Amino acid sequence: MNSSVRFCDNCGATNRPDAKFCYACGQPQISYATTGTVTGLLTSAYELKQRYHILQKLGQGGFGAIYKAADLLFNDTPRAVKEMGMRGLNEQETKDAIIAFRNEATLLANLSHPNLPRIYDHFEEHGRWYLVMDYIEGETLEKRLEQAPGNRLPLPEVADLGIQLCTVLGYLHSHEPPIIFRDLKPDNVMLTADGRIYLIDFGIARFFKPGQTKDTMNLGTPGYAAPEQYGRMQTTIRSDIYSLGATLYQMISGIYPGLTPFLQQPLDLDASQPANVAIEKLVMQMLEMKEDRRPHDTQVVKQELQNVQQMLQSASVRRIVQPVATPVQTDLATTILSHETRMLASEEPRPSLVVAPQGGDYTSLSEAIQQAQPGSFILVRAGLYKESIILDKPVEIIGNGPRDQIILESSNTHGVVMQTTTATLRGLTIRCPAGSLGKAAYALHIRQGELSVEDCDITSSSSTCIAITGANTRPTIRYCRIHNSAGYGITVQQNARASIEYCEIFNHPRAGIYVTTGGDPIVRHSQVYSSERYGLLIDEQGRGTFEDCEIHHHSYAGATISTLSNPLLLRCHLHDSQQYGIEVLQEGQGSYQDCEISGSGLDNISITTGSTPYFYLCRIHDAQRHGINVSDNGRGTIEYCTISSNQQGNVAISNGGDPTITHLRDPHP
Repeated sequence: MNSSVRFCDNCGATNRPDAKFCYACGQPQISYATTGTVTGLLTSAYELKQRYHILQKLGQGGFGAIYKAADLLFNDTPRAVKEMGMRGLNEQETKDAIIAFRNEATLLANLSHPNLPRIYDHFEEHGRWYLVMDYIEGETLEKRLEQAPGNRLPLPEVADLGIQLCTVLGYLHSHEPPIIFRDLKPDNVMLTADGRIYLIDFGIARFFKPGQTKDTMNLGTPGYAAPEQYGRMQTTIRSDIYSLGATLYQMISGIYPGLTPFLQQPLDLDASQPANVAIEKLVMQMLEMKEDRRPHDTQVVKQELQNVQQMLQSASVRRIVQPVATPVQTDLATTILSHETRMLASEEPRPSLVVAPQGGDYTSLSEAIQQAQPGSFILVRAGLYKESIILDKPVEIIGNGPRDQIILESSNTHGVVMQTTTATLRGLTIRCPAGSLGKAAYALHIRQGELSVEDCDITSSSSTCIAITGANTRPTIRYCRIHNSAGYGITVQQNARASIEYCEIFNHPRAGIYVTTGGDPIVRHSQVYSSERYGLLIDEQGRGTFEDCEIHHHSYAGATISTLSNPLLLRCHLHDSQQYGIEVLQEGQGSYQDCEISGSGLDNISITTGSTPYFYLCRIHDAQRHGINVSDNGRGTIEYCTISSNQQGNVAISNGGDPTITHLRDPHP
């Protein structure tokens, strides 16, 4: 979060802490060094709601303050706490402010997207209103631009950020009715260290109202707000497209659009480069005064930005491979994404090698790796490569063609062994069939470093698909299909960490994901289904964070947690497993927040043998037997949960079971 901001008393816009006047509305700014205020007074160590331990104040203004806090219920997880006060407001203004604040809380609470902060709580305490959301470690796009040379960014980075913004705006606009953000600008975009954006501050977002021709108030930031936000007509999704265009304009030109609203000059780009021509045409179209002349939705903008990205990448690849006898096909551009384009734009051209059955520099990946310089691209064309490879230097191996036609196959040995600090695999099919020697072999054996695996199809009929081992191991696995192993889909053990996102993990005889001996992965937006035993198996002090995952149709349990393991599951849906949705045994622990557990063949939740899990705001329904079954000295806490429609009873307690069950919620309020 930005640690040096203040908010305008008049319009709420973000300003520098030393600002004398608001840059958005021009009103003088009150000095809080000499004037009391009802917000911003919480000090370090203060606890809100006996749950949120204040760590520091991040920003303050007349409209409120923002704090960083530790959530005591969830292992001191950092949260952002937004505070709103009522200083200087009359009765009607106070009512309006509370309505706007509740609107932001309600709006965000019903949204779930990887580029939006999540809401955890909202409440009133001592006359102030609080909104608790994700704490995002990073900086605003505004600050990034201030620190960039010429206050502008390289075009590949602009395209990447623009595509991400299109994705999240498209999600908002896809609602019925559409949600219009209305205040897109660099200061409302957070950037994390890994390049992900978050859209923040939903204070003036609104639903589009069909049939209404005019908004009731003018809101937005001059320079970024579309003309229709000044009372001429109702804002629509094209209003957000205008704001996105103004933001792209600033990233490319370094010029703050608030200096001359609605009067942006054409971008001064080299017209000999096709990508420059394309992005200038797009941005100027987005900034059209008349709505009907702008792109009609964010998908159109996203497609144009992806085309620009391909043009930039094609030009970069042609420059890189110029000395090679066989030129690389430019359709490679569709497989190399934003990280590489940023590196190409900011560094010297990196060496590139081509692996192909015929016509390449090498016919095997092993030989190419052996000959490659550190940092090289290894571009792999369609073919069957029967070999195993050892990644012993930082290289990027990228499929050039359809993934299912680029096959790396090994038997009796691990398919890929990671033995360097960093490397990339993208767009490959990796197979590890059972060999004649009967040896257990992994498709990927990640023993150290930060391996990035994206858009790969991974199987092993010999053993586990992906084995992640060791405290110095932190791979990132995204957009992969991991299936049909002889054991586990993914194992994370011996204090290894991993980031697993947007993956499909299915058809494993033991478990989709096995976490043990201190393993601690972060798994987001993934599907884990159709294993012969467990979706998740977490034992021997395993940990892990699982967010927004769907875990279903397992022959035994969706998740089994045992032996002092302590995972965190947030907003996961566990359903239709043959025995249990979640089984916690042998002193298992864990926190389970806002999850839905349903349709289990026996009990949705089973707690036994000294286990102490914590369930909060969960929906537990439609089990064939019990919603929650606590037995054999099982304990645990169940708070603010909805338990309903379980055939043999919602809660069963026997054989020394002793749970704490409070504040159950009515399934039909």
